[in-house]
Amino acid sequence: MKATTLGDLFLNLGFLSIFFTILVTIVNVMIGVSILPADKRKIRYKLHRYVFFAALGCYLFFLWWNFEQGTNSPLNYAVFLYFLLVIPLSRRANVTAHAILASIGLVLLNIVAFLHTG
Repeated sequence: MKATTLGDLFLNLGFLSIFFTILVTIVNVMIGVSILPADKRKIRYKLHRYVFFAALGCYLFFLWWNFEQGTNSPLNYAVFLYFLLVIPLSRRANVTAHAILASIGLVLLNIVAFLHTG
């Protein structure tokens, strides 16, 4: 059943989980930008990693909830694989590439959220 009002939308656990995934990812991007100066890298790197795992956890809940409802699409799994493989591997290549690919991941999350509510 599709939500017809904003209240219905925020009562949907699937939407709430993708919404929190987006919020946690935004926070993680902000933490990542804040650790660019070399003197703060060691202090905030663990926080950056833990917030990334929190975002993965929120998205896993989204996948589980949609699996229970029977509404998962291949795009949902592709975005999860993107977050699981591409973003962590890009960190080793270049910091700028990592930031760009993480931003693309945020756009992909927004597309998933849009298609979930559409």
